[in-house]
Amino acid sequence: MKFLLSLFFLVLLSASSVSAAGPVFQFPQGRLELITSHAYWNPEQQNSLGLHFTMADHWHIYWKNSGDSGAAPKWTWTLKNARITDEHWPLPERISVEGLTNLGYSHESLFIFDLQAEDIKKPIEVVLNLEFLICKVECIPYFTELRREIPFSAQTGPPSDIFSKFTYPSKAPDDFQWNIESRADQKLITKLHLPNSLPIKNLEVFPEDGESFKSSVPALEPQGSNYLLTLDLQDTSRTDFSGSKFLLVTEDGSGKKSGYEISLNKESPPALAMILFWALIGGFILNFMPCVFPVLSIKVLSFLGPDKNTKDLRTSGVAYTVGVIVSFLALGGTLLALRAGGEQIGWGFQLQSPIIAAGIAVLFFWLGLNFLGTFEIGQSLTYLGAAKTSHSLWGSFLTGVLATVVATPCTAPFMGAALGASLTLPAHNTLIVFAGLGFGMALPFLLLAYFPQGLRLLPKPGAWMQTLKEFLAFPLFATVLWLMWVLSYQIDAAALLFVLGLFLLCGFLIWLSHKIKNERCRQATLLVGFILSFALLAAMPQKTVQQASIQQDMWKSFSKEAVTQDLQNGKAVFIDFTAAWCITCQVNKKLVLHTEDIQKAFSDRSVQLYKADWTDKNPLITQALAEYGRNSLPLYVYYAAGTDKAHLLPEVLTKGIVLDLLNKEKEP
Repeated sequence: MKFLLSLFFLVLLSASSVSAAGPVFQFPQGRLELITSHAYWNPEQQNSLGLHFTMADHWHIYWKNSGDSGAAPKWTWTLKNARITDEHWPLPERISVEGLTNLGYSHESLFIFDLQAEDIKKPIEVVLNLEFLICKVECIPYFTELRREIPFSAQTGPPSDIFSKFTYPSKAPDDFQWNIESRADQKLITKLHLPNSLPIKNLEVFPEDGESFKSSVPALEPQGSNYLLTLDLQDTSRTDFSGSKFLLVTEDGSGKKSGYEISLNKESPPALAMILFWALIGGFILNFMPCVFPVLSIKVLSFLGPDKNTKDLRTSGVAYTVGVIVSFLALGGTLLALRAGGEQIGWGFQLQSPIIAAGIAVLFFWLGLNFLGTFEIGQSLTYLGAAKTSHSLWGSFLTGVLATVVATPCTAPFMGAALGASLTLPAHNTLIVFAGLGFGMALPFLLLAYFPQGLRLLPKPGAWMQTLKEFLAFPLFATVLWLMWVLSYQIDAAALLFVLGLFLLCGFLIWLSHKIKNERCRQATLLVGFILSFALLAAMPQKTVQQASIQQDMWKSFSKEAVTQDLQNGKAVFIDFTAAWCITCQVNKKLVLHTEDIQKAFSDRSVQLYKADWTDKNPLITQALAEYGRNSLPLYVYYAAGTDKAHLLPEVLTKGIVLDLLNKEKEP
């Protein structure tokens, strides 16, 4: 119907067009006038333009979503000495015509456009080119040009009465909550929470997306201050409705209407206490993930030695805990600030920067050589994790910072859900969740610091401690290898050779220091070399490599449109959100997803496989993660054949988890 009307519109456009030299356009079905809020403009008052329609009985024009038929007005403004800053559509109504439900305006309406002048004491000149469709049963398109000039005046005054005659929507307050409950057939079940203080006699809902939602009146079931709303879906509706915009129109007992612009949330947000519990558990489990262990080996050394007493252990444990929590808060604050500025980022975003990944690799290379005893810079590096002097507090704090930075490529069970859910909360609550993650991660060492009885299980101090320290260098070197593999996906061969050259420089400076007899000169050489190796990272070539090809032909590169098309065609879909720097992702690939039996299970059930690679910054993948309520990796999403219901799998996979899900969906 909309297509036919649009075609009809184009065919009749030239025949129905009428030019107007001034601010008024008369047409057989009504009148249109370009009006101003004040006869004169002044920078100290709100200056606005208005499109004032008056229509004959039984004729109507359309809202931004026209409903089952019709088309919204289209305007093009040309202004001199001013610009449009905002536009306001009056509250629409449902208009039934020949069994169709249209959304629009009858009798009279006023569209308001706020102005901001550029140069005071000069007139504002306005030219408007307007297309609109007016309908009864038949529809007639019009095109017109309206002009108006608004002179300047030093005097201010109240706006014209007509600008307060109509009601316009405002943004819904934070205590309005609208969440998706479930979907059944062509209906979306939602729950709307409105404050008890809002008097409501009648409630109307107008969807802005006419391609996904029908314009019919939704079924409404009051439940105290909540309303169960069932929205009718179009055949062409999308599969994800989070963020869909609506206009709520409430009417109180006196007949006064109010409008609120509101969006659907993906799901009912969990309580802060539950999210915080997930964060604590997830942070605790994070200690046992492979990306954290190399740094924790530094902290393990702080609990060993004959000169460790209870007071030193406790102060070291507290300093380490503070370092972890402060780092988590800094990451959370940075993430919130960048996202507020329009950046599409998520957990682990810093390792999407090749310079940061290379910097951590260089640091771990220095630490590994230090553990092997190849050099000492005074005691500065051994203080990183030691628990002996006042320097150790700073060292323990830095160990907490380093552990947090390196931990971000991993996501532990419960942690992904906590991170995703935290972003639905106000900023201060989100930071509380990040602090909970940090406390959970630091908790094992904090408990060990206050209850060191567990250390008695270790053998007495002796030569074995030096051997252990040397052995713990190799997990650090293994992390360097992993980071170099991550860099191989991010930078070209020249840049990778540059980083390897920095390792060579580090080795050369350590060798050179052994040739210097003067202790101060030797220490200065090492310290300058340590600083220089990081400073040179700024000169690293920035040319990136092309994204790595899909390792196996079965896996397609992720595309939201392709996934939607497969779902509409009734196919089963599995999406692997992954990155080269995500160790948990790589373990899941090696042990589960890319094994022969799991690949065969996917093939036997004709599951379409997608790989969403987040190794480099990719706003489209970040947005897709957000639509599933996550901002961290790994994430695994499965859609059974013939449905659009997403199953989110755990962060740590087993073959049994995947096969059980596939077999369950195969059962009748």
